[in-house]
Amino acid sequence: MVSALSQSADILQPELEEFGGPKPTVVPAGADQDPHMRLTRGLANKMNMFLIEERTDKNNVPFVSVRSKTAPVDALEEVSEALPWDTKLFEGHVDIFGVDDLTKLKEITMEVEMNNGGYGFLPPASTYHRFMSGLQGGKMSSSVPDSLIALTDDPDDGARKVKKAKTGGRMTLKEQKELGGQPDECSVYELLVFHLSDDDGELAHIHSECLDGSRMCGSCKGLAAERMAEFLKDHQEKRELARERLEEYGL
Repeated sequence: MVSALSQSADILQPELEEFGGPKPTVVPAGADQDPHMRLTRGLANKMNMFLIEERTDKNNVPFVSVRSKTAPVDALEEVSEALPWDTKLFEGHVDIFGVDDLTKLKEITMEVEMNNGGYGFLPPASTYHRFMSGLQGGKMSSSVPDSLIALTDDPDDGARKVKKAKTGGRMTLKEQKELGGQPDECSVYELLVFHLSDDDGELAHIHSECLDGSRMCGSCKGLAAERMAEFLKDHQEKRELARERLEEYGL
């Protein structure tokens, strides 16, 4: 539980006033982190002083209600006075009629909250990503060096690992030609998709040729191995150039 709360604190920290105040936040996460994101959204909502609800009255006329959860007594009156629409102030909530800009209402309410010592958190959004497969199938693991390529790997070693990688090919050349390969289960094709090709046309062509059996695994391995070696060489050269400039920044 402590770990989950620490993650929530890390996510919400950039919204603190000392870091520029509440702002829309998007967190890239693995699907297994979704419970942490849900917890963080829940905490953000619970820690806010106000609850904003869109409602309708008995005549089906829409209005917005700003309800106090933990706000000081005078804060609701401050909200009512700051809004440019018709309002009715009650004990514990203020109802607003004719709202034509809900975003503006939320901004004003957030400002009042922060003026009264609150946080005004915006519940963070998230995008979900999956892990790449290991080169030998399954997960990447530091205990299995051939399952991954490190940025510090020698370019020739990186190429060698690609050539030894598990593919989506068939057991025999005959089966490959007759049945076609399985690019969506191929770690080499996955490398091309995520890291080694930015040409959608090329990727579609490789995918199609693999499926129809006209492309053999060796050609994909050769292509990916060559590009991996080039990538590692270029990255490591740039890293060394950056290292030489560290002194310029006092590092």
